[in-house]
Amino acid sequence: MKWKNVIIIVAVAVFILLFTLPYILYPVEVPLDTFFKVSDEDLAKPGYICIILISWYGCPFGAADSWVLYSFLSHYGKIVYNFSYSDPHDVYPSTPAIIFKEFYPNSTIIFHFIYLYNRYLNATACCKIVSDYVSFGLSKISSCFPKYCPIVKEYVVDRWAQGGYFQSAAYMGNPPHIPTTIIISSQKGTYMLIGYIYNPSCISGKSPSYLMNNLNSLSFINNSVQKIENLI
Repeated sequence: MKWKNVIIIVAVAVFILLFTLPYILYPVEVPLDTFFKVSDEDLAKPGYICIILISWYGCPFGAADSWVLYSFLSHYGKIVYNFSYSDPHDVYPSTPAIIFKEFYPNSTIIFHFIYLYNRYLNATACCKIVSDYVSFGLSKISSCFPKYCPIVKEYVVDRWAQGGYFQSAAYMGNPPHIPTTIIISSQKGTYMLIGYIYNPSCISGKSPSYLMNNLNSLSFINNSVQKIENLI
């Protein structure tokens, strides 16, 4: 009878621990889907504001974020782009996207971007199969954005992410990979967002042409643009 009571007590304790664990870990975990400050330091070129998009061709989060970035950046330079859709087999399938090709600034706003993997997340953007998509992603980021790679490694790869149960954002995906990340660096410091600015379901079923023609009238786009403007 004693052993039965002990088993019941242990089972209840485990249940309580599992239920409360997210709340216990919350303060030390990296937030997702929201901008947060990673440094008081301005990592951009003096006198400039730097915005970096790290994504992959089929990411629905990157697809959603692309419309916000286009809406914001269109006031600060010429954008060369293609229309596309996210992975049809991933969460939020076939989300309409802008794929950035070039950005020619006419102001102090600098925009850099990199696409690490292909549309189906089964090869790199150059269609090369690799054994470790996280290591490959970090290597590419280090090559393209050496000043920013350490914070990507810390917050995306090394530290636990909210809701990840002792996993970082990079290891919550299948396969593990560097998820869509936006970095903004200005005199206000350096901020990061891992994931989406607004839920991709907001544009589910919409065509790229519809979004382009109605971008200024969509409240979730305007609200997301305001979040970026508040950081620069």
